Amino acid sequence: MSSIDITNEQEGGIELLRMSNGLVALALMPGLGGKLSSLQDLRSGREWLWRHPRLPYRSLPHGSSYIHEADTGGWDECFPSVAPCHYPAAPWAGVPIQDHGELWSQPARLQLRHLGDTVALETTWRGVALPYSFSRALRLAANEARLTLDYRVVSHADAPLHFIWSAHPLIAIEPGMELRTPADARFNCNVTFPPNLTETMAGLPFPLTVQTANGPLSFERLPGPEAAVAMKLWSDPLTDGWASLTARDGALRMRWDVRQLPQLALWLNLGAWAADGGTPYYNLGLEPCIGAQDSLATAFAERKPYATLPPRGVRSWQLEVELSV
Repeated sequence: MSSIDITNEQEGGIELLRMSNGLVALALMPGLGGKLSSLQDLRSGREWLWRHPRLPYRSLPHGSSYIHEADTGGWDECFPSVAPCHYPAAPWAGVPIQDHGELWSQPARLQLRHLGDTVALETTWRGVALPYSFSRALRLAANEARLTLDYRVVSHADAPLHFIWSAHPLIAIEPGMELRTPADARFNCNVTFPPNLTETMAGLPFPLTVQTANGPLSFERLPGPEAAVAMKLWSDPLTDGWASLTARDGALRMRWDVRQLPQLALWLNLGAWAADGGTPYYNLGLEPCIGAQDSLATAFAERKPYATLPPRGVRSWQLEVELSV
């Protein structure tokens, strides 16, 4: 049996499973689409995941708006699209896909496995608009400050099934943090707040500098919320799969194989936008992804990157998250 503590709790009437190995502690909410609501480095006490200060946890029906009703923070999974859209191809052409995909609004089936000194939490979902199953196995080993997430999507269709996937962890940030990506990574920009922060919307390096009403603003280190800017970036296919965020008391680093998981998206909201009309959020989406962000329909129509499962096909990928102090 592993030396990992597991407890079952409730938060706001929602089931919460906590897991700790003495170095890292996490909390999972299977009833809220398998949301990872907390990821804490116990050595420094730093909570890495952002929590919405005003929006309560609650179960919502399929067809709800993620950004207006369920953007509570933490780590969700977006599949088979990020933006709401209508599926773009036969035999499901015109079928609506909800905001941020259809995993977050359904209870995930949870299976807990002990594998030697490792505990695996496997969450499984079934497609609503499309015929597929999706699973994520989150593994935590004793004496390691690292999570491994194994993903698998299986098509139950006799026709090709197109999709976009994005991890959607919202990180709790502070001014001065260093966000780094591979030096040769080039990004495309979907949207900025306010508009026209960058003259070009493609081929952008990171860190980049944008033009604001107060002059140039560099992302060499993360500005504070007074910057009042936001932008969504997604990369061209990468040659090296990693991204890191370094704070004064530790760092979070993600690693992946670009043959399985080719891209990275960044949602930088530095005090510019809030869906509920309150104080704008100050957070970062650090999001390994498959496909162009954010709409599957737009990617399909404009021949931007997306993935296709062949009939009855399977696709798997893996992501590692390591915390250091």
